Amino acid sequence: MTTITATKSMKRPRRRLDPLFLLASSATITLTSLLPAPARAECNPCEGLSTGFVQIPKTECSEFVQCNDGAMAQRFTCQAGLIYDSTINQCNWAHSATCGPDPECPTPAPTDVPTKAPVTEPPVTASPTYSPTKEEVLINAGLKPGNPPPPPPSASSSSGSGGVPAWPSGGTGTSAGTGGVASGAATSSGTATSVTPVIQAVEPTGELTPIRQPHFDAVFAHIYANKIGIANQLLSLSQRLHSIRSSTVDKADLRNYAFMDFIGALRSMAEEGYVVPKVDAAGNQFLDRNVFYLGNHDSDNGAAVGLINVVIFLSQALAESIAVGSCDELNTDAVDGFLPVSNSCGQYGRNYQNMYCADDERFMECAVDGGMMIRAKERNGDVTPLYCGPKSVYEYTGTANYVNGREGDEVPVENRLGRTDVQGCCWWGRGTIQTRGICQYGKLNYFLGARAHQEGRPARYPNLDFCATPHVICSEKRQDAEIEWVSGLFRWIDAVQSYDVPGWNYIRKLEEFVEDGMMDGMFIHGVSGIVTQGWHDAPCEGMASTGEELRQATERWKYFRQVAEAFGLPVRGISRQG
Repeated sequence: MTTITATKSMKRPRRRLDPLFLLASSATITLTSLLPAPARAECNPCEGLSTGFVQIPKTECSEFVQCNDGAMAQRFTCQAGLIYDSTINQCNWAHSATCGPDPECPTPAPTDVPTKAPVTEPPVTASPTYSPTKEEVLINAGLKPGNPPPPPPSASSSSGSGGVPAWPSGGTGTSAGTGGVASGAATSSGTATSVTPVIQAVEPTGELTPIRQPHFDAVFAHIYANKIGIANQLLSLSQRLHSIRSSTVDKADLRNYAFMDFIGALRSMAEEGYVVPKVDAAGNQFLDRNVFYLGNHDSDNGAAVGLINVVIFLSQALAESIAVGSCDELNTDAVDGFLPVSNSCGQYGRNYQNMYCADDERFMECAVDGGMMIRAKERNGDVTPLYCGPKSVYEYTGTANYVNGREGDEVPVENRLGRTDVQGCCWWGRGTIQTRGICQYGKLNYFLGARAHQEGRPARYPNLDFCATPHVICSEKRQDAEIEWVSGLFRWIDAVQSYDVPGWNYIRKLEEFVEDGMMDGMFIHGVSGIVTQGWHDAPCEGMASTGEELRQATERWKYFRQVAEAFGLPVRGISRQG
C-alpha cells in the first residue's frame, strides 16, 4: 500500500472550471488561510489548555488557533462570510455557526510566541541515506512519542496466516480456530522467523495528531452548508423509503443513518487516518499514515477534487448499503430461479473465504474459523438473512424465502459455486462501503483494530477484533454507529484511492473527471468496478452472465448524480456507459 500523492496529467491541456461549479452555487466557499502565529500577541488564549481549538479574542470570531501544550501552535483566519464554529472547530457560515464569548486571557501576553510552520503530510518515503531516530519517525508520522512496548515474544508459525512478516513484531499469535492471525513470517520450509524492527512502535496508548491542510476548511464548510440536503435527501430514512429496493421490509427494521456519524468519521479519516508500517529502499523501517484524500493543497482545484472524492464515496455507499437500509449484505444472487442461503459464502461467482490478499499482504488476512456462528439482522418482510455456522449444525442449507422470511430447507440448494453448506462463510459484506472477504477484514483489523493495538501501533478500535467478530461493523449500539462509516472509509482509502494499474490511476482519473466537468460516466463505472469487483474494467469473470454489472452501472451513476445535487453540485454531463 502506498500513500497517495496527486499528480496532474500531462496528456492534454485542461480547461479551468467555473468557480461556481467547483463549489456549490448555493454555498460557494473560499479557502480559509492557514497562517503562522505572529511573533507577538496581545493575549495567549491557549494558556492552560493542553490541546484543542479556541477563538482569538477581539476578532469577532473571525480567527482561531490550535493549542498545543499551552502555546498557540497554528492560527487560522476565516474568509468573509465565515466565522469560527466551536461545535465543529472549523469555519462555518456566520448564520449557522456557534462561536460563544471570547475567552479570557489568564496571564499577561508572553514576550515571544514562537512561530511554527504549518503541519504538512509526512513524506512518502524516507531517504535511503539517512536513518532517522525513533522520535523523529514518530513525529513525522504525526504520532506522540511514548515509551516503547516490551520486547516482542518469539514468533511462532501461523496456520494459514500468509508468507511475509508483520512489522512491527509484538503481536500475540492466536490459533487458526479463533479468527485471529498469528504474527511471524513463515519461510518456504514452514519454519517461522522473527523480525526485529529497527524502530519500535509507540506504545498502544499512542495517539494520532490530526493533520489539517489549509483547504480542508473549505471542504468541510461546504459540506456543513449543505447538511440539510445531505441528511434529508440521502441519509434520512423517511426520505429514502421510496427508493428502498426491499420495499416490503418493515420500516422499523431498516437501518437509519445520521449526518453527524458520517461527518465525524470523514473528518477523522481525513485528518488522522491510520498508521502504516513501511520499509524504505535501504531497509529502514518507518511509520507513515494513509488518509482520506481531500485534494492536493498545491492545486487550484484541490478543494473541488477533495469534495468530489467525498461525493463519489457517498454515492457508492448509497448503492452498497444506504439505499437498501441494511448494513449487512443482502441475499440477491438468484441461481436457477432460487436464492440459495449458501450465498453467505459468496455471491456472483465470488468465494469470500478465499478472497486472499496480494502475496506481500497475506500476513494481514483473517484465519477462517469453521466453528464461527453469525446471523445477519432479521428484517420482517425480507428474505432469510445471511448466516454462517459449522456443518455439525447446518449440514446443508436451502432457499431464502421472500414470502415469510423462512428458509426452505427441504433439499440442499447450491449457490453459484456449488456450495450448500455455510461453514466458515461469515465474511459477507458489511458497512457503508462493504467490507467482505478474509483479506479486507484482516486489513481492517491490522490497521484499525485489535491487531494494531497488540502490535504496538495506534488503533482506533483497540478492543475490537474484526477477525473474531466481523459482525461488530453492523453493531446497533448507538456508541458504535461510526464503525460502519469508518470501515467504509478505510475500504475507500485502501482499495479505491490506492488503485493504480497501467492506464488507470484513481487519483489522476479523479482530477481529470473534475477538470472535465464531471461529464464522463465511464469514470464512475470504473470506480464502481473497483468497489464491487476489485477491477476498473468490469465485468470480471462470474459477473458477466448475471446482468448484475449492467444494472449496477446504471444505478451507481444515478446515485452519483443524486449525491452531487444534494451537495449543491449539479451534474451537467450525461453518463457514457459505452
